Amino acid sequence: MSSLFGSLSISLRALLAQQAAVETTTDNIANMNTPGYSRRRVVLEEDEPVFNGSYTEPRGVHLEKIESIRDRVLQLRILDETQQQSASNSLVNAMEPVEQYFTDGDGAIGAELNNFFNALSALSPDPSNTGLRTGVLTAAGNLANVVQSTANNLVDAQQQADRSITQAVTQVNQLTQQIAALNQSISAKIKLGQDSGALEDQRDVVIRQLAGLVDVSVMDDTEGLTLSTSNGSPLVVGGKAFTLDPQVDASGKVAIYSQGSDITSTLKYGQIGGLLDARDNHIAPLLSQLDTFAKSFTDAMNTAHAAGFDSNGDAGGDLFQPIAVTQGAAASMGLAIQDPSLLAASSDGSAGDSRNLAGLIALQNGAIIDGSTPGNYYAGIVFQAGTSVANAKAASDAGDLMLQQLDNQRGAISGVSLDEETANLIRFQRAYEAAARVVSVISDLTEQAINLGRN
Repeated sequence: MSSLFGSLSISLRALLAQQAAVETTTDNIANMNTPGYSRRRVVLEEDEPVFNGSYTEPRGVHLEKIESIRDRVLQLRILDETQQQSASNSLVNAMEPVEQYFTDGDGAIGAELNNFFNALSALSPDPSNTGLRTGVLTAAGNLANVVQSTANNLVDAQQQADRSITQAVTQVNQLTQQIAALNQSISAKIKLGQDSGALEDQRDVVIRQLAGLVDVSVMDDTEGLTLSTSNGSPLVVGGKAFTLDPQVDASGKVAIYSQGSDITSTLKYGQIGGLLDARDNHIAPLLSQLDTFAKSFTDAMNTAHAAGFDSNGDAGGDLFQPIAVTQGAAASMGLAIQDPSLLAASSDGSAGDSRNLAGLIALQNGAIIDGSTPGNYYAGIVFQAGTSVANAKAASDAGDLMLQQLDNQRGAISGVSLDEETANLIRFQRAYEAAARVVSVISDLTEQAINLGRN
């Protein structure tokens, strides 16, 4: 009788083990399209046999655990590529509108610069023509306006980057709170010997979202995952989240603080890193060069204009509003005179003389802006803006390809194969049916043994 009951016990444990395997396989199939899901597999182990004298009594099988199939190294590579690719995308998104401010089309700085010098050339043969004089002032005003407008647009782009950075920091703080809570839940399940795979999948998804916002370093310890920024500033330690704090610094830009320390310059990746890169390393230099253009061009034009005489025989004054300092020059560029008679075309004050116009026109080919002509200097700005976007797009495309390859590798390891799971389901089903058949047979044998005893 003891052997029959022992066999029954083995069969019951087999039923439970195979039932868990069927349920795990079914769960895999149900979640085959769930983002971030890592397939599970059952780990079955033979129960330790019992030694009864010279006879070893088997104990059957038991479910040791249900484990999620993960490659931690691959997961770290995916996080690293995610934050780099996100930075490139953010840079592209921030710089594409900026690139449109520097074009060769009508109404752009380059076109208005040519229009201005063309208007001066048109006036040179007939310096007393009021209509042509008005055309020069109109062209000069248009040039000043488009420079000023472009400068304002660049400042707006920086401010938009600041707003996006602030929003991204808010999202970072929300995600770190979620990760800290998941760390606590996962730790609790592990201590109870329960499967934490579903919670770990959720945490992996949230961490990847976090990597899309800021550069993240991940380290596993006994209390759960520890997350920090690239410079070591803590984001999550076990069940505790540390917030980032966006503050406006002395320059009027948003800076990011962690535990009271400014870590802005250390953030290179994720959406925040890309926005900081666009704001500080691409937009700011363009604005600085535009300021240099406006200051140098204004100074040179005013000096040349002041060397001549207007229609009234008076010494020429400033053509453009004088600019004291380079910083902010582009945003303050404007026309100084509105009366066409005040345009100093003559070099000696005589009517019909246009020799001073020749001096103004010569500035078109003069090395008046950091050793370059106005046209060449502006072309350099256009080239820099275009190069920034082109390089960022190339990096983004390369990142997309690499990330796709890494995701495919993860899918091969952690993803669900319907064919494989179907085969497993049939295998576990057959094992369950066999164990159930054994239970049925032993039940019949036990009943027969009991009846024999009664007889």
